[in-house]
Amino acid sequence: MMEMFDDLNLVYSEALTEVIATVTGIHLNTESRENDSGFDDVTGVMILKGKKSGLLSVSAKTADVIVLCSNIIGVPEKDVTDDDIDDTMCELVNMTAGSAKQRLSDSEYFFNLTQPFVIKGKDVTIVTKSITNVVACTLGNGDISVKIKAIY
Repeated sequence: MMEMFDDLNLVYSEALTEVIATVTGIHLNTESRENDSGFDDVTGVMILKGKKSGLLSVSAKTADVIVLCSNIIGVPEKDVTDDDIDDTMCELVNMTAGSAKQRLSDSEYFFNLTQPFVIKGKDVTIVTKSITNVVACTLGNGDISVKIKAIY
């Protein structure tokens, strides 16, 4: 079972790394793999609905989301709005989930996409029932970092 969760960690971390590189031109590396990394100021969330249902989150500090958003929409960082920040996090979690869904298409972890949403605030806790496994990691490049967590 542990091997499958190592594979899942790789699926989700590679999916997010590739999404960010594609839409922003920013390259991130895995900084740490943790079973329960916390959440930063802005968290994009999506429910994973399938045989093995779960939850996917992508979280970052507001300042880091502004950098990502600025690169995505092509405006100066000072012109990024709160709506732009929300849209960026929804899109990052949505695109990451889409990539992971494709990678997991032949596994029991295949899922259907749901509507992404954003949670804002520090020290946020998402409580889920009947969840037994967590895969999580932090991606960064020395300037920005982003956390990803999949809970099954």
